[in-house]
Amino acid sequence: MSYHRSVRDVTMDYPKEIILKDGTGVTLRPLKPGDENALFEMFKLFSEDELWFLNHDVSDPRLFEDWVKGLDLNRVVSIVALLEGRIIANAALMVKDYGAKSHIGKVRIAVDPSFREKRLGTWMLLDLVNVAMAIGLKTVVMRLVQEKDAYVISAVRKLDFIEEAVLEDYVLDREGNPCNLVIMTKHLPTEWDQF
Repeated sequence: MSYHRSVRDVTMDYPKEIILKDGTGVTLRPLKPGDENALFEMFKLFSEDELWFLNHDVSDPRLFEDWVKGLDLNRVVSIVALLEGRIIANAALMVKDYGAKSHIGKVRIAVDPSFREKRLGTWMLLDLVNVAMAIGLKTVVMRLVQEKDAYVISAVRKLDFIEEAVLEDYVLDREGNPCNLVIMTKHLPTEWDQF
């Protein structure tokens, strides 16, 4: 039996409460207008080396205005983790609504450095995997930098992500040193048993 929901519909399942490894309660909910400054403040906590590997220069607060306003709710599920009104993580599942890659979702996760190794990233990834299954995707992909994301690579392997490819010397760190880009995928069941 299979049943697929729209990307927009799955956001109705929020907010969700999760408990971190240290017992801290955190709320997950979709990114929404008004989150721009809190998101900007979270990224200010990242090291320069971490920021280098992001797709955009997050030092400009206007980027977050464009990010939130330009969010296509039919193609992106972007969730934030909140603690006492503060955003401590952001995760996104991006999908295409047409073509040869419409069965694939790309995942990106960013976690406040003080909340790493508390399973917050794991919770958010599992949540997005469930979303991916709900909307009928067959594969979820993460792109990670081998030299920087060794801990994340090890963690996602435990969640049945497999290393599909290593693109050697594909990206450069801030000093111009080559780093490997690792493509990790998780293949999802497309039908459920009636159990």
